[in-house]
Amino acid sequence: MSLVSTKQAGLAGFTKYRSLADASGNPVFNIPGMVLMKPTSITHSGTSATLGANGQVTFTAVTSLSLNGVFTADFDNYVLSVRDVGSGNLVIRGRLRTGGSDASGSDYTVQYLEANNTSVFGGRYTQSDFIIGATDSTVRSGDSVMIYGPNLAQPTATRVVNVGGNSSARITDAACTHSLSTAYDSFTIFMSSGNITGACAVYGIRS
Repeated sequence: MSLVSTKQAGLAGFTKYRSLADASGNPVFNIPGMVLMKPTSITHSGTSATLGANGQVTFTAVTSLSLNGVFTADFDNYVLSVRDVGSGNLVIRGRLRTGGSDASGSDYTVQYLEANNTSVFGGRYTQSDFIIGATDSTVRSGDSVMIYGPNLAQPTATRVVNVGGNSSARITDAACTHSLSTAYDSFTIFMSSGNITGACAVYGIRS
């Protein structure tokens, strides 16, 4: 089998990816892996945000950023990867989204643990958003967010690992459940105050 570049008909969100081909050159589409998704559009508040040709979104001093049409029926689960630096010590929040509107009801239950310097602490709460991460103005932070079944008409779950620069290194691990049985095709990143600069990308997980 050899690696070839090809197009997969019927999959929204991207046009090219690397796939395996059999001995006759026919593409094999069901191999496990992650596919970079391209939003149908983006909207933002703040200075600027740009959707790249491959689906990566770069942004400068945004207070909110929505990636529209990024969850499809082609994949059940997704990974959101974010790198960012903030205008101060900020919590980065997220909301599921469909039809151009955020799901902003108090339907998100969050359980988190954080280790910072020599302190380890945690908490649990229900509110109108979930944790994506935290950042500050001196050290770039990174966020990996697993999103389970957002485009399915059932409750959605997320799992977040965030690393940041407070006290030289900080890690936050958070889980969230969203209780509504609604299919979502988009999501929003936002801050209650301040702004962030960086880049993000969404990957569909092929099983």
